[in-house]
Parts: sequence; structure tokens; C-alpha cells
Amino acid sequence: MSDNLLRIGTSAVLASSTSLNTTSNNIANLNTPGYVRQRTEFEAEQLGLGVGRGTTERLVSEFTLQQLRRDTTNLAYANQYVSEANRIDGLFSNPANSISSAVNDLFQKFQTANNDPSSISTRLLIISSSESLLDRFGTLSNLVLDQSTYINQQLELDLRETNSLIKNVADLNRNITNYGTGSSKPVPLNLYDKRDEAIRQLAEKLQIKVLDAANGEKLVFMATGQSLVIENGEFGILTLQGNPDPNVKELQLQSSARPDVIVQVGNDQLGGQLGALLSFRDETLIPTQNQLGQLALAMADSLNEQNKLGMTANGDIGNELFALPSFNGLNYNENTGAGNVRAVIEPGRAYQIPPNDFLVTFESPDTFTVEAVDSFGNVIPNSAISQTVVGFPATINAGSSPDDDLYGLQITLDASLGAFADGDRFLLKPLADAARQVKQLSNRAEDIALASPVRSSEAVDNLGNALVDKLVVTDTDPATSSFSPPAALTGAPFNIIYVGGNEFEVRDNADTVIGTTGPIVSATFDNILDRAGLNLGFDFNITGSPQPGDVFTIDYNTGGFNDNRNGLQIAALQTTDTMRRYAVTTPNADNQMSFNEAYGTMVSFVGDKTAQARNGQAAAEALYSQTQILFESLSGVSLDEEAANLVRFQQSYAAASRIISTSQTIFDTLLQAVR
Repeated sequence: MSDNLLRIGTSAVLASSTSLNTTSNNIANLNTPGYVRQRTEFEAEQLGLGVGRGTTERLVSEFTLQQLRRDTTNLAYANQYVSEANRIDGLFSNPANSISSAVNDLFQKFQTANNDPSSISTRLLIISSSESLLDRFGTLSNLVLDQSTYINQQLELDLRETNSLIKNVADLNRNITNYGTGSSKPVPLNLYDKRDEAIRQLAEKLQIKVLDAANGEKLVFMATGQSLVIENGEFGILTLQGNPDPNVKELQLQSSARPDVIVQVGNDQLGGQLGALLSFRDETLIPTQNQLGQLALAMADSLNEQNKLGMTANGDIGNELFALPSFNGLNYNENTGAGNVRAVIEPGRAYQIPPNDFLVTFESPDTFTVEAVDSFGNVIPNSAISQTVVGFPATINAGSSPDDDLYGLQITLDASLGAFADGDRFLLKPLADAARQVKQLSNRAEDIALASPVRSSEAVDNLGNALVDKLVVTDTDPATSSFSPPAALTGAPFNIIYVGGNEFEVRDNADTVIGTTGPIVSATFDNILDRAGLNLGFDFNITGSPQPGDVFTIDYNTGGFNDNRNGLQIAALQTTDTMRRYAVTTPNADNQMSFNEAYGTMVSFVGDKTAQARNGQAAAEALYSQTQILFESLSGVSLDEEAANLVRFQQSYAAASRIISTSQTIFDTLLQAVR
């Protein structure tokens, strides 16, 4: 009997001691990251002879663990996105960075100068304000591009950490399988904890799926199906490559066992911190860069074109005020040809450029298409414009396009180093750096062309009351108009004579008839030169009732420095729709907007994206908190519960010790009885 009691007491002491060790270990690892609460289970020995050896296990629900990984990914994504969005939102919400206020100030200075166009001091205010506007564009563009640089740096850092975690999971898999699956050599539970913690940290970087292998390994896959951790210790390595733009990097995956096999990883469903960085770049940062560049180019180009239609304070025909940047096409790595692509914004065509990048694809060595692409690099449907080249080098512009639209681009194709090949592709990014590359060409106040280069008059002996109205200059290019820089109008003065019967004839300074309108059947005498078949670079209307023989004269505006007609046209650009909303225009759609409307749209876009990100963050935090509580309820260490277990196991240990003591007393009594 005493022998049975000794066996029972000994097993009870050992069981209580093991339970005390397990509880103590739980308490000791209360603050250990990734530690899962343990519990030791025992089975009774046969024939009531004590308790058997206990088995210590981790208290974890695989379902809850998967939920926790999912919510960890979502929260990491939301936190990272909000962090990036807050930076750019702060830039555009700061009044000191406002483009809109700088634009309004510039046009206010034009209004002031129009009130006294002969004043040099008011023109100097225009120069100063335009310099301030360009500085504002440059500052804001640099800040946005700095954010792009930061994202690339953060991607590199996160990718190194991600690859380290992938390798760590693979190494832990190998260590766990090396222990085998037999009861004689159980796997240390801390290895399971370390592996689960490594997988949880990996879930912060990107969205993953975890499967159990038959040999006890954890197989890890990306949400898109690519393998990160495979059986037998093999794993994948994530790398970054920019194709064709080295500053816009994309993820790719290669196996540690087969490094020559590279798989491109899309940004869709990437999740986690990596997914947030790439999504923020594609959804918010690149569109903002493009919209900012579009605004700078459209404003500079429209001011250039209108200034060229005026007369400066020196009496000369106006020139461009700003220099627009050129840019090179970026070659894709897969290109097999040797040709190069360069492009600029065609003067006077910036209103045609949408806030997009463009893909040039050669369908044959002399035929290519230009397509607008979105910020994710996807071609926008129905945006393709096809072009055929006859001889190289070739310059293609909107005039070469059947619908007079090449998105404002003037593309130069250079085959001096070799021909283009079928399938060659080039990415054009005219807007990415444009806002900081627009330069002011002149700081001379006299170069502001506020006056119109032409003026009209009516002969003093005219019998009718007709007047010249709406004398508008549309072209001062000497190749396509009668204007001859620096300050001449070939053929002027032009005399327009009413010959009766609603008909006018146009004579040059040699009194040669150069055009007649023919009888005008409309109620108004508008666009006289166009009706006469003349393209002199300007046109006008006749109002009132002319009499036969009445003469109207158009001449170069020599000495007309107090004229502000072109200045008024420049000032009107502030509210004129001079920018394109979308690459593809649908019927009856409003596809144009003004400067202030464009900037307001850009700021609203940034603010809306930031607000969406903050709402997503709040939702992700709530879900994560709920799942964390559920996980901790089973797998977390509770000091109250463990303290109660300590008391219970201590009491059971003392009771078991008493059993041994009782068996010893009985044994001693038996010995005394037989002596």
C-alpha cells in the first residue's frame, strides 16, 4: 500500500511542479513579444496509480491568429497611408504654399498695369509677381518630389526588413522540422512562438496567406498567389526595379533556389506597409505631381501665347515670357531597337495636355501610337492616336494628327543610332518635373506686351456711322501672318472700303485690292478679313451702317504705349478655360477648366484622399482592437489567472508532498511491526 502511495505522491509532486513551472514561465514572459500562453495537460495512470507525464501546449486558435494577421496587415496599411497622406495634405493646406493666391496676385498685378499701361513701375510688379509664382511652383514641386524620394527610401528599408523576415520564417521552419515529430524529441514551444511572431511582423509589411504543410512547416504566400516561403527551407526574395522610370519602382520576386527566375508583382492586393507606400504613390502622389505640372505648363504657355499677340513698351511685337522644359522618352528594358524619343510641349498647345503620362508604342519601325496612361501605368481606353513617319529624324505634332490633337506634344524621333523595332515602347512624362522647370525668360518690365500691335481708324469724311469693332490679333508669327518682327505689319496700312451691296474690299498700302468679302447676307458685318479670304493675323467686325465709299484703316500701333487691349486679354486668362480635364473627351462633356478651378480640384483631390485614408485608419484600428482582444482572451497571459494558478498548484504540490510523507510513515510503521 505504501508503495502505491509513494508512486501516486511522487507523480503528483512532479505534476504539480511541472504546472508550477508552466505558470511561472507564463508570468515571466508576460512582456515577451509573440509569446503565447502555455498550459500543461495530464492524463491519469491506469489502475489509479497516480498521474502520467504531462504535455505542455500553446493556447492558440489558428482561426483567430489568421484574423489577427489580416487585421494587422490592414492596420499597417492604413497607418502608413495616413502618415504619407498627412505630409502632402499639410503642404497643400498651408497658405504659405498656395498656388491659387500667387496666381490671383499675378493677375491682380496685370489689372493694375492695365489701369496705367505706360507706367514701368506697374509692369515691374508683374515681373516680381511672376517670379514669386514660379518660386511657389518650384517650392511645392520640390516638396512633392522630396516625398517621392522618401517613399523610395522607405521602400528600400521596408523591403530589406521584409526579406529578413521571410528568411527568418524559412529558417525557423527548418529548425522546427529538424526536431522531428516524435514524442521523444518534442519541438521547443518557443520556436513556434518565434515563427508566429515573425509571420505577424511579415503581415505588417504585406498581405499574406499561411498554410500548414504536412511536415509541420508554415507555407507563406502573397495575397496574389506568389510563394514567399516554400517547403524544405526555400524562400523568395523581393526586389525593386524601375522600368522604365528608375524613380518609380515596382516589386518583383525571385526564388532563392532559382534566382534567374523573376516574377513581376503587381500592386493590387499587396497590402501592408509596402502596399500602402506603393498605393499612395500611384493613387495620390503621381496624380498630384502631374496636376501641378499641368497647371504650370498651361499657365506659362497661355501667357506666352497672349504676350506674343501684343506690343511691348518698346513698340515691338511681344515674345515669350517663360521657357517650357523638354524631356526625353524613357526606354523600356525590353526594347530591341536603338531609336530615341524626345518631346516638348508644342507652343500654344498646352491646353491640350491632360494630367497624364503617355506611352509611345512602335507597331512597326515607322508607325507608332501615342496613348495616355493613368497613374498606375495602365493605358486609358480610346486614347490611342496613331502616327506614320516618313524619314528620320522626324518631328510630329498636333498638325500631323488627323484630329489635330496629339495631347499638346511635339515628338521628335531620332534613329541616328539605329532604327526603331516593332514593339519598342517609350514612356513620356512631360508633367512630373514641369512645375519646377518652367523658367522666366525676361526680367525687363518693357517686355510685357500690354498694347495691341494694330489699331483702327475711320476716315473723317465717311458718310455712315459705322465703326471698327473687336479688332483682335490671333497670330503674329511671320510665317503665317503679315506681322514682321520686331515692329512691322507688312502691307499696312490696310484700307477696308465699303463698296455697297453689303460688300467690302481690302487694299494694301500700294492701293492694291488683296481681297473682297462678296455680299454679306448676315445681319452683322463680322470677321471681315476672314470673309475676304485673308489671313493677316488679325480680324475685326464693322458695326453700324456704312455708306458706299466709307474707308476703315488698320495700321501698326506705332506709339500706342497707353494701349491696354492685349493686357485685358491677358487678364482674362485668369477665368478662361485653358486646361484639359481628361485625356478622352466624351460627347457633351465639359473637358476644360480654368487655372483656379484646376488648382482647387488638385487641393480637393489631396484632401479627399487624406480624409478617406483617415476614415480607413479609424475602421482598421477598431477591427484590430477587437481581434486583439479576442486573441489575448485565449493566448494572452493574464496575471490574475496565473496568480490564482500559482496558489492552486502550490497547494496541490503541498498536498502531494503530504502523500509522500504519509507513505513514508506507513512504511516505517510496517517495518516496526515486523521487528
